Amino acid sequence: MPDVIKILPETLVNKIAAGEVVQRPASVVKELVENSIDAVASSITINLQEAGKTLIQVIDDGNGMSQTDARLAFERHATSKIYRTDDLFHITTKGFRGEALASIAAVSQVELKTRREQDTIGTRVVIEGGKFILQEPANCPKGSNFLVKNLFFNVPARRKFLKSDQTELKHILNEFYRVAIPHPQIKMSLFHNKSAIYKLPSSSLKERIVNLFDKNFNKYLIPLEADAGFVRIYGYIGTPESARKKYAEQYLFVNNRFFRSSYLHRAVIKAYEKVSSPELKPLYFIFFEIDPSRIDVNIHPTKIEVNFQDADSIYQILIAAIKRSLAQYGVIPMIDFETEAFISHNAANADLDTITPFELEEEVGDYNPFDEESNQNGNISSQSYSHKSKVPENWEDIFESTKNNSFHGSSHASLQDTHQNQTSKFLNFKNKYIITPLKSGLAIININRAYQTIFYEEVLGHLSNSQTYSQQTLYPVQVSFNHRQVQNFFALKEQLEKIGYKFERISETSYNIVGIPSFVDTRQAHSILLNIINDPDAEAIDLYQITLESLAAMLAKSKASLQRPKMSQEEMEALVNKLFASSSPSISPFGKKNFYILKLEEIDKFFK
Repeated sequence: MPDVIKILPETLVNKIAAGEVVQRPASVVKELVENSIDAVASSITINLQEAGKTLIQVIDDGNGMSQTDARLAFERHATSKIYRTDDLFHITTKGFRGEALASIAAVSQVELKTRREQDTIGTRVVIEGGKFILQEPANCPKGSNFLVKNLFFNVPARRKFLKSDQTELKHILNEFYRVAIPHPQIKMSLFHNKSAIYKLPSSSLKERIVNLFDKNFNKYLIPLEADAGFVRIYGYIGTPESARKKYAEQYLFVNNRFFRSSYLHRAVIKAYEKVSSPELKPLYFIFFEIDPSRIDVNIHPTKIEVNFQDADSIYQILIAAIKRSLAQYGVIPMIDFETEAFISHNAANADLDTITPFELEEEVGDYNPFDEESNQNGNISSQSYSHKSKVPENWEDIFESTKNNSFHGSSHASLQDTHQNQTSKFLNFKNKYIITPLKSGLAIININRAYQTIFYEEVLGHLSNSQTYSQQTLYPVQVSFNHRQVQNFFALKEQLEKIGYKFERISETSYNIVGIPSFVDTRQAHSILLNIINDPDAEAIDLYQITLESLAAMLAKSKASLQRPKMSQEEMEALVNKLFASSSPSISPFGKKNFYILKLEEIDKFFK
């Protein structure tokens, strides 16, 4: 029987190794930019064509390489960053394995121009598919200029599995953020198809975060600082108001290296558990400075996982540091009075109108979201809800005619069956629910979903009846998108323009709003647009084939989120009247229940 074990040829070995390091264009960008940072560059420029599929160029003003080093750098396991086994436990550089350039060169056409400061002339190296083509002297500035062309040109099966340009660009931007955030002192520029996406100057950490993501971050970022001797923790965390259901910016760095840690992420979530809803994701940019000998970064091919020698201690320190920062900035109250909101000293004669915590909200004033005068003060008006008939004064009467179509099973309780004195009494509970007693129990109404349902019919009426038109803004309103937002914006742009939004391009990620739909308040146009683009419910929709109803639902949801939750008795009653005048009072545009009837029998059963 012949022998079956053979030594693989070098070209095949390099392609297999490349599969571990180079997964997509973003992998190339990551490795080249990290090399530039290790070369002590003060300026890095990235040029992309077709999201890196046809061209990735990384230019830096770092140390550069000699003629010999420029050639050796493309050999496997060639590195300037470690020399002995002990160096693996004292790593301070981004890269160290010596596989990146060899792997990139194995699956692309690479050209390198580089020169050291002390050299009068540089060198040019060309390698295609892992094969050395030429090396010659070249006139070039100090630093390195890498050109990576036609990625996976010799591995068509790999190239076939690359995604669309938008998807590949999103992955590149993810990698860009991971190196740009921890190195704000380095000027960084990113161009795609000759259009500038980012031109980041040398700045402070906070300025770098704001320049990368959102100018509004400036008011949401809370400084974080803790020094426990063996570890220093610093950076920024977000206020609870900045938390999102999806796509929160969450970054961990150790010695300026990005890493993931579900364990330390849980520490952050635990620190926020008293000040934020569990379903919301807080934003954070947290840095750990620690002796390299106390961590191990050599446990993952892409080096995004790190082992900490003192993980449990760091976990506790991180929780304490975040809680202290939140408290110092007035996020965590010294005393929590919210449990007194439902306490009545005379339960038999309780009058919901006199519950103190709700009466002390002086900011409410005469605000009424359904009053035309309120709309003139920047609040959304429901006067445009004109295609509906006039809303009766008493919501119990409305419900009687719709209850049989609105409820199932135990929810067949009648809201007409209310107070003995026939006077509606409403309680705003935690600015989320309206609670009102019935003879048969309690009605609990979700405020936000009630607004969604009302606005949905209003917006759909405008769109369906072709009543919408674009009104020009007095001054252009600039809106900037991050890499996630810009994908949804491009998908929705055509539909948004059909309903009245008009845009003027500034750059690939920045636009001016120069026109808005007639039913959108000018002061809310920016917020509504971003809310639609950030809407987590959009994940379930093919945005390129979005229906009129889906767009109306997203618009309604955005308008509802901008309403003031603090409401007087009259405002709550007006909202409930509007809800039960709608065609579908029990279900929101997204198919979720608007209210729940807690029957007296359920309460009695609980107390036995």
